[in-house]
Amino acid sequence: TKIMTAYVVFGEILAGRLGLDDEVTVSEKAWRTEGSRMFIEVNTRVRVEDLLQGMIVQSGNDASIALAEFIAGSEATFAALMNAHAAELGMNSTNFENSTGLPGPQHYTTARDLATLASALIREFPEYYHWYSVPEFTYNDITQHNRNRLLSRDPSADGIKTGWTESADFCLLSSAIRDGRRLISVVLKSPSANQRTVA
Repeated sequence: TKIMTAYVVFGEILAGRLGLDDEVTVSEKAWRTEGSRMFIEVNTRVRVEDLLQGMIVQSGNDASIALAEFIAGSEATFAALMNAHAAELGMNSTNFENSTGLPGPQHYTTARDLATLASALIREFPEYYHWYSVPEFTYNDITQHNRNRLLSRDPSADGIKTGWTESADFCLLSSAIRDGRRLISVVLKSPSANQRTVA
């Protein structure tokens, strides 16, 4: 889900409607969100670039919501934007209800659709894709490491994103490039963080 959130944000930047140095005021909703966080504080102003790295490297749900609200006014309106982009990409078995990937009754996707999204992200936004291989990010004096273990195990791996919820289990959308050829892999419903890496 956060890959689509980033895809939408990158598109807004490319269109000139958003800048990396723009400052986002953190709402109480973003601050209070559960799960992985980059630990932004309510009513503080945070640069878009920091929020992107907090979302990509640290998997911050708070960062995802802050970006969604800044762009669309509400997370629900942003989810509609996500779904519009998904339709344009041909992700016909996907529906987003939020910007974080937290479970929802009509929040779903497939391995094929995720591979489609990953390919589009890499192809359309090469200038930002390098953030998916950043090993750690520090914000507010809190350093968190990228959860994608492939980045330290395989020098050809350059992304992309882990995921976990109780209903989805451990997931990994990964990519590597060798001899000029890129491969994208999708692992869903893995029983452990280790299994999703070695599967």
